[in-house]
Amino acid sequence: MYKRQVSYGGAAATAAELEAIAAAAAVDDAWVRSRSPAELLPFLRASGGGDAAARLRAASAWRADWVEDADWSFDAFFAERADAFWPGDRPMMEWLAADGGAPPLADDDGAALLVLRPARHRVGAVDRDAWLRLIAWHGDRATSAWARDSADADARGKVSIIVDRTGSGLRNQDPALLRYLIPPLIKHFPFALHRAYVAPVNRVFWTIWRVVRYLLPPPVRSRFRLLTGADWRRQLAAEVGPRVAARLPGNLREGDLR
Repeated sequence: MYKRQVSYGGAAATAAELEAIAAAAAVDDAWVRSRSPAELLPFLRASGGGDAAARLRAASAWRADWVEDADWSFDAFFAERADAFWPGDRPMMEWLAADGGAPPLADDDGAALLVLRPARHRVGAVDRDAWLRLIAWHGDRATSAWARDSADADARGKVSIIVDRTGSGLRNQDPALLRYLIPPLIKHFPFALHRAYVAPVNRVFWTIWRVVRYLLPPPVRSRFRLLTGADWRRQLAAEVGPRVAARLPGNLREGDLR
């Protein structure tokens, strides 16, 4: 059994979890062997029971297929596909920048902050496998390199998403893409989502939410904050705290309607 003290989310590893960590350390797989006990614990805790070694081998095999060495940065991805998106002033996806670049700005719980703008999405314009490779590439960075750079042990690998639905309507809704993307991301990054803030919420959103909510396990679904009403910017600021609120893009800040 692994003997050193390991904890995540304020809870120390149980005896069974320590046994699973020890079993994982014996797995003949380079990706698994490169994970520290502190990285393995949240994965094992979030991915459920069963054969821990088998789950980790499956995660490693999936990463080998989907996480490429090529440049899948947002800048490169969106520049190469500029005509595939509806016009807009900001990119469809971006990490909130911190002073000094990567890793990106983190919220008060230590989670890296990602902004998603569905209004830029043009249904069918980008191959669904390209979307999965893009998100897998960034997910792997967030749960490995950036996590190791974090001074907060309990923040390792967390991501908080701000879904900025400003201007999003029926033409942007893509339930088929969500059905394709969500299951493997939940399976292979089971602990990564810390919070998802969705605003503004309207009738169109509730239509797509009926699809999405059934794809999300209850623990993941509970991490969503749906901000309703005209004061959603104030609600968002209260959720993320004043330090992060001051760094939000202009249209997301209270009192700034740009």
